[in-house]
Amino acid sequence: MDTDLILVAGLAVLMLSVPSAVSAFAERRAGWTALVVTVIGAGIFGYGWVNAPPPMTLAEVPHAIIRVLARVIP
Repeated sequence: MDTDLILVAGLAVLMLSVPSAVSAFAERRAGWTALVVTVIGAGIFGYGWVNAPPPMTLAEVPHAIIRVLARVIP
């Protein structure tokens, strides 16, 4: 699996944790699901970040997203 795809998948999982966290905060309950999803997303993103062939910088993340979207959308 390509490291760009792993980075984007991790970011997507991290974005999915935001509505769960907001919902838990609004209902004044523990956000365990949001916490677990955040840890999983950060782990996926970190794995893609560490295994990228050239040293990845934060400025290259948007380029990785565009590359993945260019492969997915014909």
